[in-house]
Amino acid sequence: MSVPASATPPVGAVHPPPPWVTAVVLTHRRPRLAGDVVRALLADEGFDPARVLVVVNGEGGLDDPALEALVRVVRLPVNTGPAGGFRAGLEAATADPGCRWVYLCEDDVGLFDLPSPRVAGLLDRIGTAAPAHPALGAVVAYGRSFVGRGAHTVNVVPAEADLAPVDVACWGATLVDRRVVDDGVLPDPELFFGVEDFDFFCRVRAAGYEVLVDGEAARAVAGQQTGEGRDEAIRADRPNDAAEAWRSYYHARNSLELARRHGRPSWLAWHLAYTVRHLQAARGATERRAILHGLWDGMRGRLGRNASYGRALGEYAPPGADGPSRADPTGPTTGADGA
Repeated sequence: MSVPASATPPVGAVHPPPPWVTAVVLTHRRPRLAGDVVRALLADEGFDPARVLVVVNGEGGLDDPALEALVRVVRLPVNTGPAGGFRAGLEAATADPGCRWVYLCEDDVGLFDLPSPRVAGLLDRIGTAAPAHPALGAVVAYGRSFVGRGAHTVNVVPAEADLAPVDVACWGATLVDRRVVDDGVLPDPELFFGVEDFDFFCRVRAAGYEVLVDGEAARAVAGQQTGEGRDEAIRADRPNDAAEAWRSYYHARNSLELARRHGRPSWLAWHLAYTVRHLQAARGATERRAILHGLWDGMRGRLGRNASYGRALGEYAPPGADGPSRADPTGPTTGADGA
């Protein structure tokens, strides 16, 4: 997504989205990045400000009070993780009976090279494909499929297909049909963070809906879906995974829960094997402790937020501005993610 210079850009895309789609931007401690996403939704995608809903997960908001006043804002009193935050966004968006689709956006999705504008054209393509996909529940920007080794997945990049089936996906920039919400399929806040998106899409499919990947988007960001490519895309603007060892706790813990809910007994063995590999590749004692603690809590079935593991720094300050920079980030790297 490109980002216009104006803090409150005008709506003016040539082909704006229809009035029955609502964009939900979930943010936690990333006011600048979230502001960039909202500005792009208004100026590049052509959303009516009344159709943009910002969910502030505990701490944060947008970097411009005028922009924040222009759109709808839901402030959650505490950080509920991406699971709780997107659940609140889906519920708030579909409280409007005229909303047919919800466009879920992470607050850092503007760092990736998705096509822009995208939403109106994608909805047109979905409409064209509807006869062949009557139970379409979600269309993701980049999707993944299980490969028979536990919860391990591979990125799916259709060579030519417009819309192709996938098993799961990261939130990214995803369209969700309101029928999914009406059927009671919502993100589970007990998972808080870490494969909570995988769990959601598994339950979407279990409810009888299809999850498809947008081939145009997947091809555009394919190079950014590798570890190296993702790091390159985000490194100037926010801490990468290596700087956030707390993430390892939730991934180790919740992967066990994902195996119990959606896998086979062999998934647990695969998870233990992958855990050994992750321990060997850990970047230090802090990350190893997080992995082992997550594995222990996962074996005990402990879910929810663990206050010992969470985000301390959401984004870097731009060059010349006050605040932590990439060259000198401050704050602990362990300690819960919001978006």
